[in-house]
Amino acid sequence: MSTDRPVRITDVAEAAGVSIATVSRVLNGSSTVDPVLAERVRSAALATRYVPNSNGRALRRQRADVWAVIVSDVKNPFFTSLVTAVEHVAVRSGHSVMLCNTDEHLDRERGYLDAAIAQRMSGVVVSVTSEDHSDLTPLLAAGIPTVVVDRRVHDFAGDSILLDNEKAGRIAVEHLLALGHRDIMCLAGPSGVSTTEDRLDGMRHALADADIPLESERMVRTDLQMADAEAAVRAAVQGPRRPDAVVAMNGPLTAGAYRGIQQSGLRVPEEISLVGVDDDTWTQMVHPAVTLVAQPVEEMGTLAAERLNARAADEHIAPVHLLLEPELIVRGTTAPRR
Repeated sequence: MSTDRPVRITDVAEAAGVSIATVSRVLNGSSTVDPVLAERVRSAALATRYVPNSNGRALRRQRADVWAVIVSDVKNPFFTSLVTAVEHVAVRSGHSVMLCNTDEHLDRERGYLDAAIAQRMSGVVVSVTSEDHSDLTPLLAAGIPTVVVDRRVHDFAGDSILLDNEKAGRIAVEHLLALGHRDIMCLAGPSGVSTTEDRLDGMRHALADADIPLESERMVRTDLQMADAEAAVRAAVQGPRRPDAVVAMNGPLTAGAYRGIQQSGLRVPEEISLVGVDDDTWTQMVHPAVTLVAQPVEEMGTLAAERLNARAADEHIAPVHLLLEPELIVRGTTAPRR
């Protein structure tokens, strides 16, 4: 074959002995092609060193082969894992991923949404800044497949894949109650975020079932910063009435709570128990390892990306609203109350 011009799809079709349409369907990931033919096409593409023209595909579809993944805090390992899972599916389906970090700022989020529309991206996975104030209707109006993950957003009729956050808060507290703990401090995130409110609801329900009120001084809201959580826990355990257990409602708060207890000199779990949320790598590397509620973050990211592909193939499919199950992992930071 001549090397003075790029390899074309017609060259692949000729080498495989199939039609151009068949080659196109195989290279675009269609499952309707006979597996034997599909393998023949892929082998021919490798042999001829065919490189798909992504710009041409984008022009024909009037879409860029790019997905935006918009998250609220890229420093949070939960979101790092989420983006990685989305990217794995994106690469297999011929897409690139643009990571957008809002840092919990609505104006920054709006800018990224506007950019996704202006650049005619093929899809958006988004964890919104605010349930009440984030607005995804421009994406839907532009016909851009959109999947909401992690946090709810008001009036959104599209696909959403969330954790059952009420259950996450409930099982964390029920575990402590079963161990005899009654004076439980809660570290929660900021108001207006559905994950915070739902996990708090679960905590309240568990305490109410045990006829234990959640005292206002035992419920501390922070801006999801490790240092704030550390200071709050240190102040609480050094106060006149020390809590016998702490629940931290996300990864950064769990790290801050662990550090605050550690700096106070208290022994975990002999003198105080801790339950966190999110199975970050560090939680298994410390001693004692952290008891926590784990989220299926890889599953969440994978399902979101697969939903973008499904909606690209058929924009009229009904939206899905999935609630994934949290898992309590009991390790070394919880023990029966003395």
